Amino acid sequence: MKKAIVITLAALAPALLCSPSVALAQQNAVTHWHSNAQTLVASFTGRGNAAQAYTMALIQVAVYDASVAVRGAGLKGARSAKPFIADIVAPVGADLNAAIATAAFRVGYERVNSNPTARSNYWNAYTAYLAAIPAGQAKTDGIAVGEATAQAVLGARSKDNFYNTAVFTNPAADPGVWQSVPTAMPYATAGANDYAMAFTTPLTASSPDARRIKAPPSLASGKYRRDFDETKAQGSLTSASRTPEMTSVVQFWTESGFTLWSRNARDIVTARGLDEFEAARALAAFSVATGDAMLACFESKYAHNFWRPWQAIQRAEQDGNPRTHPDPAWTPAVRANHPEYPAGHGCYAGSATKALELLFGDFPVTLTSTGAQVVGWPVVPTASYPSLDDINDDNADARVWGGLHWRTTMERSSRWSAKVAKHAVCGEFGLQCDKSRMDRDDD
Repeated sequence: MKKAIVITLAALAPALLCSPSVALAQQNAVTHWHSNAQTLVASFTGRGNAAQAYTMALIQVAVYDASVAVRGAGLKGARSAKPFIADIVAPVGADLNAAIATAAFRVGYERVNSNPTARSNYWNAYTAYLAAIPAGQAKTDGIAVGEATAQAVLGARSKDNFYNTAVFTNPAADPGVWQSVPTAMPYATAGANDYAMAFTTPLTASSPDARRIKAPPSLASGKYRRDFDETKAQGSLTSASRTPEMTSVVQFWTESGFTLWSRNARDIVTARGLDEFEAARALAAFSVATGDAMLACFESKYAHNFWRPWQAIQRAEQDGNPRTHPDPAWTPAVRANHPEYPAGHGCYAGSATKALELLFGDFPVTLTSTGAQVVGWPVVPTASYPSLDDINDDNADARVWGGLHWRTTMERSSRWSAKVAKHAVCGEFGLQCDKSRMDRDDD
């Protein structure tokens, strides 16, 4: 578990005082740098949703701690919020924008080290942003606060095992056992995606396996047979029972979970008109909730190593269930190259919607998507929901109707990941969560 790191800034020199000059964007610094960080993190070469979600959490924790430091030095009442990692003693008058930008820049630049072009663009965005802040002691102090916060976060997470080089070896092709495909498939990259994340220590638990989900249903169970029949009928690329409306749901949710949820969470925060401190807390809580949920999700995936529907349906004669029937030619509409259980999109949506509910209460929402994974299917740019729970239902339908998952997997994934979100939002950020909302979805 993390511990607060206390740093005094008197001896710290200002860093990265750069030009050229551009007009400072007229927007909240937190959401501005969240957008910049999303672009950087999405470029992480060889990494998937779990790695991206966790990396964004580190960046947002640094931004939040920098905001706590600056607000705590100059504004009444802000110290009621405790920092997540770095307890910085900031000089009165330190520039908040400079602190936020520097914290976001430094953590992102150091952690996302695999894409030189993206790093260069991130550097250029930072130098341009700083150049538009008037020179002076406030700017110097703000940069120093951001650097100190970033270094504290980087130091605290230096042994998180994120950069481990674990290699997945396919087990025997027994019934129920997932095997990776060594070459790229339609809509899926080669290999065991994000396998290294199964060994990364989360921010709000002591070990990667601390929150492992229970085992999937037995292959011989009636529940498995019902799931099998539904996905087989509705999830194939050429399904005759999937309507155009169902197809639209599938396509909407083919966008990367990290990209979809980062953008939409930021839009929700922006629409609420939160100031920098409240925006920083909301996006940090959201990012830690989803980041830790995705680490737990991928640890559980590779622990259970449960087969995908396309493997199960093609080889159903091997599963020992007399009520499942094979189709050797069955092809899903959408693919992914990591184990089926629990579901990545289910974990992301379950933790995201619970974090948003705990932060803001339930509310109707319109989400946006650029999902276009299935070639030839229409792109669906928006989807509106009367409540946050409805998102999980739609997300579950999408992954079943796309042939990626079983119904039980989707339902369990969203409920289980909501528990991770509750601990992150209410246990780590000092928010007074409504207990009636916290106790929901614990089945």
